[in-house]
Amino acid sequence: MVDIASLLLGSFQDSLVSVFGTSIGWAIGHLILLAVAGLAILALKERRHIISNSGLKKQHAWDGIATLLVTIILFYIYTSIFEFEPVASLGISLSSSISLRWMITILG
Repeated sequence: MVDIASLLLGSFQDSLVSVFGTSIGWAIGHLILLAVAGLAILALKERRHIISNSGLKKQHAWDGIATLLVTIILFYIYTSIFEFEPVASLGISLSSSISLRWMITILG
């Protein structure tokens, strides 16, 4: 059997296999991939409807992208320079970027 799920899901697929067994773990992993692909295709097909009815504007999208980029940069700094654990780095970088966004947006 071709095991695409282990390539994309990594250790999560190994956990599925260890919990459910080889066959069922393989099936669940590939069902997860199919569900994600299906949702991505649906979102692409209905993008006009999603954009017009979501209430989000370009400014919200740019704020989200900027916050995500700052989070990624801070995560890299915390894990590589300060050598924090990845989970702690993610929490600190996310809270720092949201706090920084708040300071820039609200405090000016």
